Amino acid sequence: MAQKKIILDTDPSADPDDVGCMAMLHNLATLGECEILAIINSTEFKQSTLSISAINTFYSRPAIPIGDYHGYAQKVEASPNNYDHHLARVYPRSINSWKEAQESVALYREILASAEDRSITIAIIGTMHNFYALLRSEEDAFSSMDGKALVEQKVAEVVTMGGNFIEGKGYDRTNWGGSNVLCSYTDWSCLNEERNRMCRYEIDHCPSPFIASGWEVGCGDYYNAQYGNVMTGQGLKQLDTSHILRRSYEYHFLTRRETADIMRHSNDQCALHFAVRGEGHNYTSHLNGVIDLSVEGVCTWDESILGQQGFIQKKRDKDSIAAEIEMLMMLDQDVSDMTPPEAIKHLLYDAQQHKIVWDAATDSTIGSWVVAYHVYSEDRLVHVAFGTQLVLSDLPMANKTYEIRAVNAAGLESESQSISIE
Repeated sequence: MAQKKIILDTDPSADPDDVGCMAMLHNLATLGECEILAIINSTEFKQSTLSISAINTFYSRPAIPIGDYHGYAQKVEASPNNYDHHLARVYPRSINSWKEAQESVALYREILASAEDRSITIAIIGTMHNFYALLRSEEDAFSSMDGKALVEQKVAEVVTMGGNFIEGKGYDRTNWGGSNVLCSYTDWSCLNEERNRMCRYEIDHCPSPFIASGWEVGCGDYYNAQYGNVMTGQGLKQLDTSHILRRSYEYHFLTRRETADIMRHSNDQCALHFAVRGEGHNYTSHLNGVIDLSVEGVCTWDESILGQQGFIQKKRDKDSIAAEIEMLMMLDQDVSDMTPPEAIKHLLYDAQQHKIVWDAATDSTIGSWVVAYHVYSEDRLVHVAFGTQLVLSDLPMANKTYEIRAVNAAGLESESQSISIE
């Protein structure tokens, strides 16, 4: 099975399936099926970003880059009823404030700029704020390409949880903006014009394959769809009571009602499951057509028009998919990594662009990979790079020696390689 390089774009706050996704992603990485290049938050809550840090730290990968969407008018406190608030307060984490996370578009662009062509899978299980901003971004110090060109060159596919493709046409529930048709079903499904507008832009302008896992895949029985829910969570009761995944699910239900039942629909997990493992024996892809999302929230897929958009449906029965997903969520493996990555090679100064560049470093340990590069000057950490280039415009250049060390997900550094700028 080919190893995927994943950027996860998520909205951890109230619904614990985002934690289920992050647990599953860490376990798939431990199995050697993927590398987690970054996890990016799309909510306005301060604690959402902190909860990502707590989860990465729990899985012994505290150095994975974390991005945060800065486009909201203000960042606000999460409700005490939300698990992100709880995780940020109780569990250790590698960052102290949401402000320490990278601005999402800058992080996206820095990672993509150094990536091999068509090598990255972006999995979006939250709102579309970050990807919308990425597509609309302009050239910067990391790349002369705008957002669309950068995505076209570097991204293999975008897999997103959203839409609804029952019989090729249905009403979106919320991630892509919802639909007023569903207001009678539940208020939070009503049309959100901002989300609808952003998603319509992304569908129309995404230059890479764009594949949707609709609401009917993981939560199929809503609004008389009768496609069958993929329900996971109850097995988490087998984990230790302090396990971050079990605690997130239990906290979600405890703050809403007293219950021993912690089963939850698995919309996000199905999308991520497909993003990493592909069709396999679980899903069927309907590809090479065109998705249309109307301003009313109606999703239509037209296979008569040649395009690079599509959606997936369940191939296997819902309980078999749920069992596989829950197993991947619950894998309890020792992921502690004591082996540093290899040192970088071919360190060069590009005087014309005022950059230091190098070849990507590797990590031969299964379940480990390089996530960043630490830059030192005079034994002091002066910068963290998330690609294979260091833009010197914001750093002192004259008569300086820089040492660069590769950093793996566990935070272990390689040996230094030095370069002097005179």
